[in-house]
Amino acid sequence: MGPRPMTTDGLPLTGPLPGRPGVVLAAGHNVLGLMLAPATGRLVTGLLTGKPDDSLPPGFAPGRVVRRGLGPSAGRV
Repeated sequence: MGPRPMTTDGLPLTGPLPGRPGVVLAAGHNVLGLMLAPATGRLVTGLLTGKPDDSLPPGFAPGRVVRRGLGPSAGRV
C-alpha cells in the first residue's frame, strides 16, 4: 500500500530520456510493475547494451510526455 508512480496517460515511461545521454527510464507502470518487471528489464538491458529490442512500443518512449508538456517542468510526470 502506498503511492504508485503513474503517468497522466496511464502508459509506462520506458526508454532513453531525451536530452540526457545515458539515462534510461523504466517507470510509471501503475499497478502492473511486478508483472511487467521481467519484460521491462529485458528492454532496458537491450537499450543499455546497445542491442535494443524493436518490440518496444514507441508509445512508451519518455519523450512523449516532454513533447506534450507533461514532463517534470510542468509539475507532473
